[in-house]
Formats: sequence, structure tokens, C-alpha cells
Amino acid sequence: MRLALPLQAALLTRVLAGSVATGASARPVPPVSVREMRSLVDHYRTVTWTYQRAAHRRRTPTAYVERRSSGRDYLQWSIDTWMRRAELARRTALARIERRIAVHLPAAPHLHARLARRVTYNRRLALSLRRIYPGTVPQSFARASGRSGRETLRLWQKRSALAAVAVAGHVLAAPAVPDWLSEAFRCIHRYEGTWTSNTGNGYYGGLQMDLAFQARYGGEFLDRWGTADNWPVWAQIQAASAAYRAGRGFAPWPSTARACGLL
Repeated sequence: MRLALPLQAALLTRVLAGSVATGASARPVPPVSVREMRSLVDHYRTVTWTYQRAAHRRRTPTAYVERRSSGRDYLQWSIDTWMRRAELARRTALARIERRIAVHLPAAPHLHARLARRVTYNRRLALSLRRIYPGTVPQSFARASGRSGRETLRLWQKRSALAAVAVAGHVLAAPAVPDWLSEAFRCIHRYEGTWTSNTGNGYYGGLQMDLAFQARYGGEFLDRWGTADNWPVWAQIQAASAAYRAGRGFAPWPSTARACGLL
């Protein structure tokens, strides 16, 4: 047991500081209070539950034992356990989002990567998710930080988890677009124009939708972002898919659909 305490201290230092100093450059690490250890358990539990909500998974139960415990070994074990659970819940939620709307989100660093890398990742993830829904990122949101590196990490971990919930609630609520149909519209897009196309001819976006088409099959997107050249790619594909499911098939794109072998 005498060796356990230094090992636990090293783990805790890595959790809180993001890296472990070695050699002559090592600096003394001030003791972490029991209160802060309990706060870390609560933080990673909240992040876990938030991602589980985004993934539509039952949240992991808890008895909140750490709130009544002062044992550092137990508290450290709780921190490590909820960190692993948070990582698993994040991977599950993001995989669902990537699969449903064919987007690629930032790759995560190792669980115990340096603090700066984890902050950067969670910030990039939160911004990427917000660009999916609601589609905009205010500068004040993007520049936010805490009073320390640790606080900044927790801030962006919470924000990325909440952003995943927003995407799951508003984007994934629509009927799933099968992979083959998504690929069909991406092929049509290659013949139609860029996703941000607005040439002044009354047709917009990568699938050249006119205003009547946008209002009928993508009214929510039209209200939120304006014409289709301002819509995220997934939204343009969902509107086109809604038209397909309504019985119109690929008829709105006769020439380009034929070029893709769809007609």
C-alpha cells in the first residue's frame, strides 16, 4: 500500500494538470483538496450523462458515495472511473452523429494527453458541433476560457457535450438518410454546383434548390439560415431527401441525376 499513494498522486496530477513533469524541471505540485477531488468526480459524471443523453442511452447510475467520502484513494478511483465513462459516452454519441449525417468530427487525443491538447480538442469539437446546429458560432462563445487551464478544459468539455445534445435533438430527430441516398445526392451536387453556390439565377446551394423547393422541403432551414447556399451540407441533403421520400424521386435534377445513373 505504500506504493499506491505516489501512484495515485501521479494520476491525479495528470488529471488536473494535463501532464507530468519529469527530471530536473519537475516542480512541486500543491496538494489537491478533497473538495476539488469531489468536484472532479461530479464534473466527469455530468459530462458522461450529457453524452449519454446525446446518444439516447440510459445514464449510468450513481450513489454519490464520493460526497460522503474523504478517502483520497477512493476519490481518485472515482475520478478515473468517471473519466473513462465520459470518454466512452463521448465516443458513442459522436459515432452516432457521424454515422447519421456523414460528417467527420475532430479526432480525440489520448485520455491523459497534455492539458493543452485536451483543451484544443474539446474546443474544436464544440465549435464543429455548433456549426452543424444551430449553424453559427458567436465570437464570444469561441473565445471563452476559464481562470486556469483546468477550468478552461472543464468549460469546453461541458460545452462539447451540450453541443452534442443539441445536434442529437435537432438534427438526428429527422428521418435518417440512407448512405446510398446521401451518396446519390453528393453525386448530383458534383454536377450542380458548390454547396455555397448563389449565382443569382434563383437556384441555391449544392443541389440548386429554388425558393419554393426550399420552403416546402426545408422550411426550418430556410427560416433559420436563409437560402440554401447558407445551409450546412447535411441540411441540404436532408431537404433533398424529404423531396425524394415525398415521391418526387430524382426528378427535380433530371440531367444531373441521369449523369449519376439515377434515372
